[in-house]
Amino acid sequence: MRDGNLTVRNYIIFIIFVFFSFSLMVLDYFSNQEISTTISKRINFLVPSEINFTEYFGFFNADLFQTRNSLINENVRLKNEIIELRELRVENDLLKEELEANQNLIESVDVFNYFYIKTSPFMRNQENHYLVSGGYDKNFVKNDIVINDEGFVIGFVDKIFQNHSEVIFLNDSEFSIPAIDKFGNEYLVENNGDELLIYTTLVKELTSNIDFLFTDSKFDQPSKFPILSLNEVNVTVDENKISTTLEIEDVNFSFTDIYVVKANDLP
Repeated sequence: MRDGNLTVRNYIIFIIFVFFSFSLMVLDYFSNQEISTTISKRINFLVPSEINFTEYFGFFNADLFQTRNSLINENVRLKNEIIELRELRVENDLLKEELEANQNLIESVDVFNYFYIKTSPFMRNQENHYLVSGGYDKNFVKNDIVINDEGFVIGFVDKIFQNHSEVIFLNDSEFSIPAIDKFGNEYLVENNGDELLIYTTLVKELTSNIDFLFTDSKFDQPSKFPILSLNEVNVTVDENKISTTLEIEDVNFSFTDIYVVKANDLP
């Protein structure tokens, strides 16, 4: 019974809908399509028919992606700048430490008692040793030390001729020179052909805090010129001996600006 009532109700609603639609069509016909025109305008207002959706969304997407790429590139650039600034800060701190260390070295050298003759290597001889400009004409003598532009000893004069000399450099297998540290410990620095051997010949204080090895007047050398820095080297301290080694490849120096150190004979 109830299902029958629902069926009758649906038919009535359908008939009313058809009648209403037919009435609208009749009214629209006799009103010169005023109703349909009004409805059409309202639909066009909600969804404009003249918009090219492909071009609209294409422009929107292109602009969005361009802005996104610009932001990504700017973010990468800023990250790279931050990394470079951090590296520069570390490098600056290291340079400050090196400058302070070099300043202490400069202050330890009695510069007023010495003068410096610039020289340069021009060839190797048959013994594979460098010949440098200056000899008897410059008053060079055997064992005059040769330093670089930082003041470090890089060799010594071995043989002298009229206008040139033979120099034994740190990387030559015949290199051997006595040295001293800030504690008064005495060393021998020698090249065995594969590496530099550094070991004490006289110990006054057993320590691994060596810092630098210097020349000294007790070895008939100009005093306090640095030979090697042992700050970053693993130093071995035994019962009565201090020793270490350096790879030849780690001993780098330039031949651009080198000088022979001479004592100043002025009173």
